[in-house]
Amino acid sequence: MEWWQIISLLFGGMVLLLLTGIPIAFAFLIVNMVAAYFFLGGIPGLVGVVTGVFTSITTFTLLPVPFFILMGELIFHTSLGLDAVNVLDKWLGKLRGRLSILAIIMGVIIGALSGSTIATCALLGTILLPDMLKRGYSKNMSLGPLMGVGTVDALIPPNALTVVLASLANIDVGQLLIAGIVPGIIMSGLYFVFVAIWCHVFPEEAPMYDVPHVPLKEKLLSTAKYLLPLGLIIFMVIGFIFLGVATPTEAAATGTLGSFILALAYRRLTWETLKKSVMGTVKITVMIFMIIIVSSTYGEILAFTGAAAGMTSFITNLTIPPIVIIIGMLAVVLIMGCFMETVAIMMITIPIYMPVVNAFEYNTVWFGVLMLIALETGLITPPFGVTLFVMKGVAPPEVTMADIWKAVTPYVIIDILCIIIVLAMPVVATIVPALMGMAK
Repeated sequence: MEWWQIISLLFGGMVLLLLTGIPIAFAFLIVNMVAAYFFLGGIPGLVGVVTGVFTSITTFTLLPVPFFILMGELIFHTSLGLDAVNVLDKWLGKLRGRLSILAIIMGVIIGALSGSTIATCALLGTILLPDMLKRGYSKNMSLGPLMGVGTVDALIPPNALTVVLASLANIDVGQLLIAGIVPGIIMSGLYFVFVAIWCHVFPEEAPMYDVPHVPLKEKLLSTAKYLLPLGLIIFMVIGFIFLGVATPTEAAATGTLGSFILALAYRRLTWETLKKSVMGTVKITVMIFMIIIVSSTYGEILAFTGAAAGMTSFITNLTIPPIVIIIGMLAVVLIMGCFMETVAIMMITIPIYMPVVNAFEYNTVWFGVLMLIALETGLITPPFGVTLFVMKGVAPPEVTMADIWKAVTPYVIIDILCIIIVLAMPVVATIVPALMGMAK
């Protein structure tokens, strides 16, 4: 059987099963079991799939995942993250479009800690959207920032999604975590610039309102009490990895320990909070690990049947520039993001993409950053981005899907602009990992 026939059967079977509503992991498992039986030698192939389960998740690179998730859950359920956002809110003062700017700041902080774009969108939509609409903000200035900022989540560490991508793509976890910082800052900065310009040109879309005066002393005390300790925890993760003091796993464990200590110091570590944090961590970790398990088998089938090698050979022999092929690969991810979750997209594409990237001798960290941006951008791309429907679910009835599409479009354009920047200037994604190597 030709390589393209094998890939078509595997991909087609997974899409059909996903359309029936079967959970992602089980859809992949069914396809893998059937493919293993026919392509890997019947019963021995099925036995190999079962034994491969243990080797796929017993890897040191995946250890940061539960730690990052637990750290985010603790900071979320103890409201330490919201306290930090409230401090920043005091510093903003009276500013046109302040709620839109606050939404971006909240999205960056909470999203980076939670690691879930969809959960961040739902949370921000519940907390900020009613107040924004009540104060006369337009739907563009209310809905857009709440959805758009989700793309930054995957770039600003600590983030479990980055660890999963690095594990699947065999990229250095520490370098990929650090590599997203500069692109994430650029993207956030472009969001701020867009909001500022839009509010200046159309001031009626973000009316000014009275903000209680906060004395400088209170701002400084709040910063020292709530913002600096949380910043220290984040430094314990990012800084330790950058300086080479700790591996990503050790840094993640240190950050989680710091979250526990901080929650105890503020007397917020109740049994109820601990239970919610642990249960949330278990649920998300099991889901991610289940998907990784079936993804490894999927990759083995592609390798054993020669489908991956066949596609790599076909693509590398094309008479078009390699960068055009990379752009086409990212475009496929953007389109898939309208219909599927990020981890599922990674499972399907990474085993096919990475041999091509390696064959072209591109920097894998650079490509990993591009994948992260494309994965998250797909979630907010009209008309079928998953995040758009999440926002519709938490928005008031008067907010239509047309309003949501219109509001999110500028942020999709900004995300695509960031992809172009990273494509044109790879140093944006590689400069911090390079400095990280020098720091070691």
